Amino acid sequence: MKTRAALLGVTLAVSLAITGCSVVDPHTQRVSTSSTGGGTEWDAGNIFSDQVLYNGNALPDEAAVQAALDKIGASCGASTCLRTARYAVPGLSNQWCSSVPAEPAGASYAHILLTLAHACGLNPEVAIVMVQKESQGLTRDTPPAALTGFGCPDSGPGGSAACNASVGGVWAQTAGLFTSAARARQDAAVVARYQEGATHDILWNVEESGCGAAPVAVQNRATAWIYTYTPYQPNAASLAAYPGEGDACSSYGNRNLFELFQANFGPTGGGKPVPGAVNSGGLGSVAYAGVNVTIPDNQFVDQAVRGKTIQAPTQGLAKGLAAGFGALGMEYVWGGGGDGAGPNDGCSRGGGALNSCQGIIGFDCSGLTAYVLVQGGYPSPGGSSGEQRGSGTSVPYEQGLPGDIVGFPGHVAIYLGVIDGRPYILEASDVGIPIHIVPLNRNDKDSSLHRHWTTNVA
Repeated sequence: MKTRAALLGVTLAVSLAITGCSVVDPHTQRVSTSSTGGGTEWDAGNIFSDQVLYNGNALPDEAAVQAALDKIGASCGASTCLRTARYAVPGLSNQWCSSVPAEPAGASYAHILLTLAHACGLNPEVAIVMVQKESQGLTRDTPPAALTGFGCPDSGPGGSAACNASVGGVWAQTAGLFTSAARARQDAAVVARYQEGATHDILWNVEESGCGAAPVAVQNRATAWIYTYTPYQPNAASLAAYPGEGDACSSYGNRNLFELFQANFGPTGGGKPVPGAVNSGGLGSVAYAGVNVTIPDNQFVDQAVRGKTIQAPTQGLAKGLAAGFGALGMEYVWGGGGDGAGPNDGCSRGGGALNSCQGIIGFDCSGLTAYVLVQGGYPSPGGSSGEQRGSGTSVPYEQGLPGDIVGFPGHVAIYLGVIDGRPYILEASDVGIPIHIVPLNRNDKDSSLHRHWTTNVA
């Protein structure tokens, strides 16, 4: 068994024991996609943040999961496509995930992904991208037996994948992937070869290639699990050639995971700032004309609304929204900003908690929302998410306008209105996730919007 092997045991309800599986895509595999990656640059020690990888609620419901499958798998039109067909659900019972009952009638793949995401705590968006980078399973007429690469160590001749046929098929492959992530999160021994907080030699390609390895300082559990699953790092030739092939020492699996996620779902929470981009230093400059503000066309914006123009209710709010858009890509900093202040290290409000007082400049959620309002000429809506949610005028969502505030438990964001039939928000969401524009998908939002502006001011 090669270095890829780590004990990732899982017991399915069908009493199938799966051990010695730490899986991977074929190391020479390329992935084609209609949109290139973009986004923050590759950082071998910080591929995904824990917050993004382990967000089992990243997609709010089955319809959202189905929409993601349909988007990436649009070229597959057969009735046997992964996004279309139904699959047996034998159930799941192990110590790492919540139990999943058997469903004798079978279920859609969207239902399976959402159920496992809630049971095991792995981001369903990560699972979708993992399927595509491992086997192109979403764009094939029939899903391959090694759908997620689970149970496929590089122990075959010449470092080839030696897949365990007993764990083949849609359910076993998908449940295996989710369980491996859940176990790695809870059991540090699983990722001991790539434990976070330490530097490890990570191969460029399979050991038999003779390409060798290079040291990587692994920063978090998410990245440790990714290397446990696919223990290779892309070299410079691989990164430069995306989505094509590099040289004889290039590997592509983790490169493709990082790039495909950004192309389809936004920031991974990992990577490093692109030199010269808005997130590499301070606030950027976003133009507005009257009440019209154009959403920037960059990697921190959901692809569907890049370059779209929204109409603010007042010219002051247009200015405030443009200022907020200038913060796209900046880091979330606990306590950052405050009562309309610009980005800062969060020390005065954060007091050293999380990533405050560490010299990192940015906003937290309420710091960003207050900044937008104050830059637009309005009073600060308050210095905390609780104050902002507990004041202002309550407005039904159907009457919402750009510049209103969306509240969630312990969180706030700027509402951007409905664009092409879908609501969007500007938010500073959590440590490790750059400020971004994303669809308003969460189902735990407040029952109404909070309006802290009026038409007779600004």
